[in-house]
Amino acid sequence: MKRWIRPVVLVLVFIATLCMGTLLMNKSNKDLTASLEAATLPVVHFLYNDVTINELHGYRGAMDLSAMRDTITPIADDRLLHVKINTYGTAVDAIQYEIRSLDGERLLADGEISEYTSDGNRVSFDALVENLLEDNQEYVYCLKLTIAGEEVNYYTRLERVKNRNVQECLAFAEEFHKYTFSDEASSFIPRYMDPATGDATTLNYVDLTCTLKQITWGEFKGNIVGEAVADFKEINDTYNVIVVHYVMNSVNEKGETEYYNIEEYYRLRNTQNRMYVLNFERTMKQIFNGENRVLNTEGNLNLGIRDRNVDYKANDGGNIIAFVQEGELWCYNANAKHISRVFSFRSLEGIDARENWDEHDIKIVSVDEAGSVTFIAYGYMNRGAHEGEVGVAVYHYDGLAHTIEEEIFIKTNKSYEILKAELGKLLYVNEQETLFLIMSGNLYEVDLAGKTSRVMLKGLSSESYSVSESGRYFAYIDPSDVNHADFITMMDLRDISEKKIKAEKGKYLRPLGFIDEDFIYGIADANDVLTDEAGNISFAMKQLKIVGLSEGNLSERKDYQPSSGYISDISVEDYIITVNLEKKSDGRYVSAGTDSIMNRDADTQNNVIVGTSVTKVKETEIVLELANANNTEAKMITSQLLVSETDTSLDIEMKESEKQFVVYVKGNVLMITDRISEAIDCAYKYSGVVVDMQQHYVWNRAKETYVNPFGAMKVYDTDRGSGTITSAVSAMLMREEAGIAVADLIKNGTSVYDILRSTLKEYHVLDVSGCTLDQALYYISENSPVFAMTGTDNAVLLTGYTSKVVYYYDMAKQSTESMDLEKASDLFAHSGNIFITYLK
Repeated sequence: MKRWIRPVVLVLVFIATLCMGTLLMNKSNKDLTASLEAATLPVVHFLYNDVTINELHGYRGAMDLSAMRDTITPIADDRLLHVKINTYGTAVDAIQYEIRSLDGERLLADGEISEYTSDGNRVSFDALVENLLEDNQEYVYCLKLTIAGEEVNYYTRLERVKNRNVQECLAFAEEFHKYTFSDEASSFIPRYMDPATGDATTLNYVDLTCTLKQITWGEFKGNIVGEAVADFKEINDTYNVIVVHYVMNSVNEKGETEYYNIEEYYRLRNTQNRMYVLNFERTMKQIFNGENRVLNTEGNLNLGIRDRNVDYKANDGGNIIAFVQEGELWCYNANAKHISRVFSFRSLEGIDARENWDEHDIKIVSVDEAGSVTFIAYGYMNRGAHEGEVGVAVYHYDGLAHTIEEEIFIKTNKSYEILKAELGKLLYVNEQETLFLIMSGNLYEVDLAGKTSRVMLKGLSSESYSVSESGRYFAYIDPSDVNHADFITMMDLRDISEKKIKAEKGKYLRPLGFIDEDFIYGIADANDVLTDEAGNISFAMKQLKIVGLSEGNLSERKDYQPSSGYISDISVEDYIITVNLEKKSDGRYVSAGTDSIMNRDADTQNNVIVGTSVTKVKETEIVLELANANNTEAKMITSQLLVSETDTSLDIEMKESEKQFVVYVKGNVLMITDRISEAIDCAYKYSGVVVDMQQHYVWNRAKETYVNPFGAMKVYDTDRGSGTITSAVSAMLMREEAGIAVADLIKNGTSVYDILRSTLKEYHVLDVSGCTLDQALYYISENSPVFAMTGTDNAVLLTGYTSKVVYYYDMAKQSTESMDLEKASDLFAHSGNIFITYLK
């Protein structure tokens, strides 16, 4: 008997020890974990003709005013701002305001709001704006709330509107919105519709080309939760942009409540005769709810109504998948039969406007076999320790303990929109816990463990580097001279190793992009890199190569040379490379069509496929089809945040590049680039605007319908008879009363752009070469002549236009001439579309 007593005792002791350790561990984990703290900051709205407009959220700390461009608040003739604040129970100790210029440099007015009314959680007041604002000019308005001794800032642009049809456009948007829910919609909406050529199978995206049934929600029945809010995004002479946003809920066929974020985009032009709906677009995006039944009968994940561009990553086994939807990160484990809400600002009950504000995003870095996920959350932090701050946070989710740990938080004073556009170029974390990101034209390396950072490369331009799909590979040339690079450095950020690609003698290289993880670069003969009379450099390539990096060695995948002409640039989509071609004509390069290259078939070994399913009520829904599907319903788990005992914050000083241009469409940043022609082309295509980094307008789709030609253009005395290029530049300077002798400068090789920039120091000189004539006419509507090349050594000044002709000043004849718009477009395109102008 004694033989088995001792083993039993040992087993019991082991079990007791194990239980005690588990209890202590659970107690320790409980003490070190917590949920995100609830949101505390108030939300601000304005009233315009008793309609709620422009939802503002609070920022802790001062932001870069030139980056805060979300909404624009109109002021009527009475100069009154009608403000209402939802405090959500937070005490507001003081209210102050500032009005500044768009770049934030000039303070026009400031003061304290001492008279206001309080009613429960509502604070409201009417503020008389100082009579210092010019009509139809934009300013920055900052409302400052003092809360528990801390200043919280709320930002909007401000405009004292005259003849801009703001009231009419707002009333129309409200009426159109209501008719989409009305049985009487057929009496109103069809008069604004386009021919029904749009997609009639989805509620995710609806516009005026869809059927009336789609615009009026088809078979879907839902209810608006809370209030629909109209945000003004653009106000100008030609059109107004209004975005209406709200939340809807509905009960599905299973009896479960589902929530959706809805956004309606209106671009409206009002005339004496009627309202023109230039654009109406509505998006519908489902808020995923893991407590509902989310698996279909095949065991695939049903994401509901949303777009097909799902950001997801799966483990190698294909049984664990992490995905992002409406600002939340979820992780589904098919084998463990659970779905985890890894990261979210939303609470599980109802919809809070502060938690639901969509000014942040999530990038998944990696998913391992244990279900652990490394991810990056960036943008505005709706709640928690960083509530009211904008930054980049790196997190690690433990798939076994269901906890997330913040490894670092990098705060910035930029808006989410600016941050998103810049971080979209590179955001990568390697296994050595090093973060790489591009901000303000610099490549940063951040040590997550040591909380230190350094600048790896400075002054990067869009032509000097390319990044692979995963962010692992970074290829670059010397950014100080992108037109004469004789080697490319290809960096593997996984271990920061480098490989050099060297050019043959007499040739230059340029990074063009990646197709998946394979690198594409172009090769140009030195003799084909030309500088025209206006100072523009053309990099015409005769060849491009595709190379891959495997086990530290570069191997060539493809060598492409066009049958004739040159390569100007490329674009990549779905494993297809579109090559933009050009040819030489009269000593300069002009467009010559496109070609395409299929590099290889897409990887067919994916463990996850983005598919669709169709129902009568919700129409097309997005489904993640898993290789190892399991139709057993998953249990939902909510992760807990590990409470850090050390400070995870890191400050990085980021100086903004002054040469970048920002494209805003629907109030959102669509692009940041140092190539103004690229920015203008994007804004033209999507009906947006271009501003510089100080918020000065650089280009707008809205322009005058016609401009009478400017008067006679005078030339500086010593420049007469010196050729049309010299005369054109001289006349531009004389128009602005800044006349100087130009002939010798031109003769000595100084470019047109450099002459204008060095002389018109108080002006914004712009080289918009590469734009079309139609795009360049905007500057004439801003009362600025446009220098335009019509041949190798001949130039004119564009001075006016109508819907049919363009007026130009012929420097040789010294007279105003006109030309049919179509013929003029062909002439300038054949001459390379060389345009240079300025804005006052």
